[in-house]
Amino acid sequence: MKYKGMLEASLQDAEVTLVGPAPRGVVIVSTGGVKGGGGIGSVTRMMTRWIRDNRRDIHVEPIDPRGEGSIAWSPLYIAAGLVKILALRLSGRADILHLQVSERMSFPRKGIFQIFGRLIGMRVVLHHHGAELVPFYREASPRMKSLVRRMVHGADINIVLGEVWRKLLTDEMDLDAKKVTVRFNAAENVGAGADTADPWHFLIVANLSPRKGVGELLRAVARLKADGHPIRLTLAGGGQIDRYKAEAEELGITGRVDFTGWVSGKDVHGLLRSRSALVLPSYQEGFPMAIIESLSAGLPVIATPVGSIGEMMKNGDDCLLVQPGDVDGLTAALLTMATDAALRDRLKENGKALYAQHFDIDGYMQRMIALYGKLLAA
Repeated sequence: MKYKGMLEASLQDAEVTLVGPAPRGVVIVSTGGVKGGGGIGSVTRMMTRWIRDNRRDIHVEPIDPRGEGSIAWSPLYIAAGLVKILALRLSGRADILHLQVSERMSFPRKGIFQIFGRLIGMRVVLHHHGAELVPFYREASPRMKSLVRRMVHGADINIVLGEVWRKLLTDEMDLDAKKVTVRFNAAENVGAGADTADPWHFLIVANLSPRKGVGELLRAVARLKADGHPIRLTLAGGGQIDRYKAEAEELGITGRVDFTGWVSGKDVHGLLRSRSALVLPSYQEGFPMAIIESLSAGLPVIATPVGSIGEMMKNGDDCLLVQPGDVDGLTAALLTMATDAALRDRLKENGKALYAQHFDIDGYMQRMIALYGKLLAA
């Protein structure tokens, strides 16, 4: 498949076999810490839990640089985080600083930690999760562009989610190719779902917004309802819920859609095991954790070929792909998924195989620890 060569090249940067000393401690700076929402929060929770369960010789400390509530409290969270990092460093329990970064103000906040970490002798990993990083950087002010470039060049390694972001860093930010590596996200296996799920009951897991293609999905549902199909949709996530409730009412599908609000990890897993397919018609993505978890559960996926999705997944083989904003194509994909049992079975089995080969958490974290060891050896 088209991603195979790229993935193998990426893994050459850090083999599973440890090539240097194991880190004494890893500090993960991530907005919201282990309680954070979205994909970054999921990755941070996954990394923290895995290290604590499997590598008790390595201390792991998640730090929230933003906090809940008003952004005015952010300086206090940053100061407290720096104090904690210094204490861990002086006690010999921190030599890797892993910064989870997205876009916009995430860079200035994480930049403070990067400077501090370098001053006290830590190796710095800059892990890019921003689905909108490319347009954000290209449209940023000269000052912000300069900050982003300094952070990218100042890190020991930059982790990106796919080739589009690798090219941004190497081609537009003039970064040495040796300082960037592709690492697709991973997730815990959420367990197999039931084979009795209603084939017409679909699921979207996202922070509801125009970027996620929610409006287009609601219009596709309305078309199928108008054609007499018994379609239902569960929208799991926070975001602009009131806006989309109003749109659903205007479209006449209020009785066909359920808004759960924000849901915890375990509740999400329950939804993934009880619906017929995940739908994520986004305009921009990295590689969504919801897709990875769906693959592990054997839940078929309808998505758009944006971010790394088009690099790793093949239309008709392990998913159905439609173009962003294509309501006709999305409507057809929903209809096909609901009515073609053989297709659902094929996507289910191939999706589970794709997860086992590339998104299993153990392999992901073993490669991450090996990468830390390589940085320390350098």
